[in-house]
Amino acid sequence: MHSLAKLQERTHQPIGCDLRRKAVLLVEPDPDLRFMLKALLTRDGCIVDACETLIDALPAVSYQHFDLAITYGAPGIDGLLLLYLLRERGSATPCVVISTQHAKEPYLLAMNLGALDYFVTPLDYAALQRLIHTRI
Repeated sequence: MHSLAKLQERTHQPIGCDLRRKAVLLVEPDPDLRFMLKALLTRDGCIVDACETLIDALPAVSYQHFDLAITYGAPGIDGLLLLYLLRERGSATPCVVISTQHAKEPYLLAMNLGALDYFVTPLDYAALQRLIHTRI
């Protein structure tokens, strides 16, 4: 089953899940996953600024406050670099890293930089919803 179908299949909204008005920066290079995540987060009431790359996200980070950043961790380092840049600027913006790999190094780096969580694809959207609802 295609990973997007799996993502759609697991989007049961938890009871009482209210993500309204949460400003979310989404940095995801895969256009299908970016579109799907933006649609799901928007459906749940989030205000989503979706970008393909770190370069696209930097202007938004410079002038806008986000309640959450969702970024990718592997195979590239852009997502982890975004997390690093946020911390260097003194931002405590909660970050979630999504990766295609179970690699130990990106996970440890993300957690050491203060990532809220690290998800491996296929993404369990219900788990992401719960995390946002309970921790943001």
